[in-house]
Amino acid sequence: KMTFVYTGKGKRRAQKDDAPPEQKICSKQACAIQWCLARRNHSEKLCQAFIDDWSSCVDRVRSTHEYYVGTIMSDNGGDGDHNGDDNGGGK
Repeated sequence: KMTFVYTGKGKRRAQKDDAPPEQKICSKQACAIQWCLARRNHSEKLCQAFIDDWSSCVDRVRSTHEYYVGTIMSDNGGDGDHNGDDNGGGK
């Protein structure tokens, strides 16, 4: 019995323009995780290398993106607080 793995040849939707940068940049690693899980009966333990690769990609993109956004905010007089809430509280 063969495992079905979606290869992306059907209908495809482009990523949204407002997708997070890590989603756009690390999509190859995310697809590799899906492929591995499908091939290995959804055992995370057997796909840990793919998961670690994706996680390091996300961390790398987030640290680079946060630095870039922080630099722009500093240049524009912003406070550099980028914790995701809009109340300006910092926590």
